[in-house]
Amino acid sequence: MSKLQKFTTSAGRRIYTFPVQSFPNLINNIYVISDDDHLILVDTGSGIEQANQELLAGFDALAETYDPHIQLANLTHILITHGHIDHFGGLPLVRQFSDAPIGVHVLDRRVLSNYEERTIFAARRLDIFLERAGVSAVHRNNLMEMYKFAKNFYRSTPVQFCLKEETPTAADIHVYHVPGHCPGQVCLQVDDILLTADHVLSYTTPHQAPEIITNNMGLEHYLASLTKIERLDGIRLGLGGHEEAMTDVAGRIRAIKQSHQDRLNKVLDICRQPKTTADISRELFGTVESYHVLLALEEAGAHVEYLYQRGELSAANLDEIEHQTHPVVKYRRA
Repeated sequence: MSKLQKFTTSAGRRIYTFPVQSFPNLINNIYVISDDDHLILVDTGSGIEQANQELLAGFDALAETYDPHIQLANLTHILITHGHIDHFGGLPLVRQFSDAPIGVHVLDRRVLSNYEERTIFAARRLDIFLERAGVSAVHRNNLMEMYKFAKNFYRSTPVQFCLKEETPTAADIHVYHVPGHCPGQVCLQVDDILLTADHVLSYTTPHQAPEIITNNMGLEHYLASLTKIERLDGIRLGLGGHEEAMTDVAGRIRAIKQSHQDRLNKVLDICRQPKTTADISRELFGTVESYHVLLALEEAGAHVEYLYQRGELSAANLDEIEHQTHPVVKYRRA
């Protein structure tokens, strides 16, 4: 297994990592935290066959390269950083080897433990968002089929405890709740190393979706959460759920904030004339294909929502909005 890495914290704890391919063009970092008393798995990949095989191979490689004790059967805890399937979809596989308790933030608990119900509700809210964004019925149906496809790799798995910011885990790992990218997104501090999950990444600006789709998401929550982590002292290294390690987490956060400010300014410029969210998405991101169309629409929607909440955008077609069930909203600069 290539690309194994080992990091040692200021207190001598070991953090091992290896990549798995969760979906085409999407690599996840799996983390294993080890000390004299605990062996903790952080995230599991997507649960598709390739990711599962690479998860098992990664553990075999860690045991062979670093420590024969590193085995799924020896896990003491399983921590899920947030409720996106590329981070928790491998839980059913892990459950075949380990009965270690699973922990996730309470706002993402039902995603893991009542997955089928949550998927139905989430799909319904997404469909309404797309309709109001101005996506045609045919195109909307295609996007919804793509959205639902990835949901078939997981079955509900009970959660044994919830990660709480005011309560360190049994292994004295400090939890920071950082909603925005996901309602229950957490960062995990292990001494002077911070597992940033998908809250802060080394070169990608993490994807945003509007709160109208899922409560406790949206740009308002995300920017506030960035500030919380930016103010932390004593962080030597950041390890993301994807991509490379970060030696300056606060600096990376400042760059991400600036990226969003630039995008907000561009949306305001686009909306000098009335535009739908679909129009804005096309002008922001140009021609994109497949699942990236949905991601672009959600990203545009998050920025439109943020500006509309602050009175910087207004609705230009109030008569249509008043008389239609799910009206397409056209936004203009206020």
